[in-house]
Amino acid sequence: MNKVSTIEQYINQEYSSFIGKTIHSIRPLKESEMKSLYWDVHSGDVPMAIIFTDGQVLIPSSDPEANGPGFLLTADLSKDITEKV
Repeated sequence: MNKVSTIEQYINQEYSSFIGKTIHSIRPLKESEMKSLYWDVHSGDVPMAIIFTDGQVLIPSSDPEANGPGFLLTADLSKDITEKV
């Protein structure tokens, strides 16, 4: 099995549950939620929760170990994402 199909299988296994879901709301994490993740409440980062209509929540993390809040990048993939806007 080549590396690309292994990566595709991993992504499908981990994230396919989000396909077809509807986002209900996006909000900053509460201080208590940040503390439960052992994130520094006063770091200046703005961690967010993406809440789906079925109650599932997506919280971007800086890495798989959840060492801190992460960011979502947006792009128009119909264009070269390295193209200057």
